[in-house]
Parts: sequence; C-alpha cells; structure tokens
Amino acid sequence: MRTSLTNTGFSDIRLFYSLKLLIIALLLSNNALANTIYKYVDRNGRVHYSAERPPVEVGYERLSQNCFYNSSSCDGPKVAARPWSSEPLDLSSFSGFIRKTAEDFKMDAALLRAVIHVESGFNPYAISSKGARGLMQLMPPLLQEYEVSRPFDYRQNITAGTRHLAGLLKRFNQNIALATAAYNAGEGAVRRYKRIPPYKETQNYVRKVHFLFKRYRMAALQ
Repeated sequence: MRTSLTNTGFSDIRLFYSLKLLIIALLLSNNALANTIYKYVDRNGRVHYSAERPPVEVGYERLSQNCFYNSSSCDGPKVAARPWSSEPLDLSSFSGFIRKTAEDFKMDAALLRAVIHVESGFNPYAISSKGARGLMQLMPPLLQEYEVSRPFDYRQNITAGTRHLAGLLKRFNQNIALATAAYNAGEGAVRRYKRIPPYKETQNYVRKVHFLFKRYRMAALQ
C-alpha cells in the first residue's frame, strides 16, 4: 500500500519543525544562564560549583561552561564578585602602630586599616603591576616626596601613606569619598571631575574602602 502525504501531513511537519525551532530559540535566549558555572568558597574553605543560580550570601566567580570544562577555551578574565560582607577583617596586623599613627595624624584608625586592607591585604611586601610598594601601595614619586628609604618597612610605609591620606582629607574638607578617590586616582583627577572620577577601578575602590571602614569601625566598638 502506498502512503501519500496530504496537505494536512505537510502542515503537521511544518508545525513540528516550527515548535522545534521555537524551543531552540528559547534555549539560546537563556544561553547566558545555561552556559554559566558559579564557583564559590563557603565559610569552611570548601570550593563549590553550581550551574543553577549565583549564591546570595558569598562572593563568587562567574565562569562559562566552556571555560570550566576546558581552560584553554577561556576568552577573557574571570569575573569575580568580592565577598565584602563576609571577607575576614584583620584587626591584629600592625595594630599598635596603625593606632598610634592614626592618632598622630588625627585620623580614624578604622579608615587607615580599611585603606591598607584594600591596597595590600596587609602584605608589607606587596608590589603592584604599576610599581606601587608596601602596605599602602606608595608609588615612587610619593616615596621620594615623603623620603621613604625602605618602602617595605611597615613603619615608614604606614607613616608616609597616612601622611599622604591625611593631607588629602584636609584638602577635600574631610570628605572621605573624595580623599580616597584621590588616593587611588590622583588628586588632579578628582579636582578635574569635581567628584569621584568615572573610572570603574576608582569607584569600586572607594565603595570597598567605605564598606570596610564601617566594618572596622563597628569591630573596634565591640
């Protein structure tokens, strides 16, 4: 028996492929979600990977599945979200000297500790790709200006960095946001824009310093 395709048959076939194409389109439209792996570390230091949704209470790295399964296919830097609310504070490193230096320059020790935290993570031997050195990441011109002969000596570095930050606070009428923006991007950039410069790095820097400043201040009151 010979079977013929009727017009209805063709319609059914077209409907089938249309539905199939629609499903594919929907999947592709969600590609950014479906092709994402979230990597995060819990409070006990264990590394987790999730393909469902980004974690809410911890920082995470957003990886593409191609990058996750084959590192050679990564087409750019991983996007990391720093866990500012759960990032451990350092209340002990150089605590006595930080407190004394802050008092000498009439500055809140919590602000000084927040800047050091963001700049170097309390590593006195830190060197940036741009040549900034030490705990407060002082550039060579500042090292020369403040006569720092040993930039990795925590006493010289903290003293010079605090002196510089205190000067910025004075020139910007104790406006912490503008002073820390100037510490990161330069005083000239802040004066040119008359606000926090529209640099992503600087804006993130100011936000994190402000956030950690509040946390260090609260920790000091406990």
